[in-house]
Amino acid sequence: MGRVLVALLAVVVAACGGPGSDAGPPEIHYGRDLCVQCGMIVSEPRFAAAYRLPDGTERIFDDLGGLLIYGHEHGELDEAEVWVHDVETEAWVRASDAWFVATAARPTPMGYGILAFSDRERAETFAAEVDAPVLTWEELRTIPADEIGVYDE
Repeated sequence: MGRVLVALLAVVVAACGGPGSDAGPPEIHYGRDLCVQCGMIVSEPRFAAAYRLPDGTERIFDDLGGLLIYGHEHGELDEAEVWVHDVETEAWVRASDAWFVATAARPTPMGYGILAFSDRERAETFAAEVDAPVLTWEELRTIPADEIGVYDE
């Protein structure tokens, strides 16, 4: 009987997964939590972003550009589960499912100008308004850290 309970417990633990396993986005206490990159208070959900590492470590940012720079500098982007907010709805979305527009035409808290959208059509409409390309997460994350925030106006 003991072996059956141990086996059942192992199945339950495996089903739950490890830290960060489909746990959803990290929690941010707006107006209180600090951005890991710049130390400013995270106060605007539409620009906030976060990621979780496989060991459960969470990092939050007040600007998506800060997340990219920090992730590049610390070599964490490849293993991180990254979450961003849709700039219009403020809903959380996995970065891998989002569409991005990088433009100097719209200010963000730290001036990086990277906006996330959960819907490609809305991203394309906005991008056409500011004459900027729509990027996937894979395209965005390959921008070198020293080029984040450097866009034509």
